[in-house]
Amino acid sequence: MLELDGYLLAPPRPQFALPFDTYDTWCLLLPAAGSFDYQVGDAHGTAKFGDVVICPPGGILHRRMRTRTSFFHARFTTELEPPSGRTRVRDLDRLRGNLKLLEDAATAIATHVVTDLVLMLMLNRAGSPRDPLVHSALTYLNEHYAEPEVSLTELAAALGISPSQLSRRFRAVRGTTPVAYLRDLRLQKARELLAETDQTLQVIAEHTGYRSGFYLSRVFSAQTGQSPSEYRRTSRV
Repeated sequence: MLELDGYLLAPPRPQFALPFDTYDTWCLLLPAAGSFDYQVGDAHGTAKFGDVVICPPGGILHRRMRTRTSFFHARFTTELEPPSGRTRVRDLDRLRGNLKLLEDAATAIATHVVTDLVLMLMLNRAGSPRDPLVHSALTYLNEHYAEPEVSLTELAAALGISPSQLSRRFRAVRGTTPVAYLRDLRLQKARELLAETDQTLQVIAEHTGYRSGFYLSRVFSAQTGQSPSEYRRTSRV
């Protein structure tokens, strides 16, 4: 189904070695932490944790880091038709598990991980109806995640829909709830600040929608299995 031609799980770095490249095979690139700008054909934008960028054989993948970024890059051949450009992964916990497997992976495990990622992307694209309301909800959450007052009730009211209807339509498209999406978004921003700055936990909490460093620490530890201080220590090179 899929043959791996090469892969790299790179630690945080300030920039890619090359601003663009062309591959004879399929190419996959995703940020483990941080973010980067990309362009594949007419598709362009910014990728952050949870996004996977695919470039087809013969295509040109342009990339430029916006922040200090760790990433996973793989080249592979397959008879499948992965979706080109950027696709958002619904199951972020599954993505984290795949990246964890890669830390001490043999080629066989890496092949399994890339196959799983490609299948997830294909299922996401095939099963994701276009819903303008969900798009508006995503835009709102990405613009207001740093505000502690953001809630499902407030978001639903802003969109003129009930909270239960919003949750149902959001899950149908994204595979998760607005509340879980907001939590994951805030935690990813916290990861970036922990890895890339020396800001105190209280300051990071204020930048990520949490009212205190104590509460951020509790949520962070529960969701990641690491305390913020442990994550900061192990994510720096």
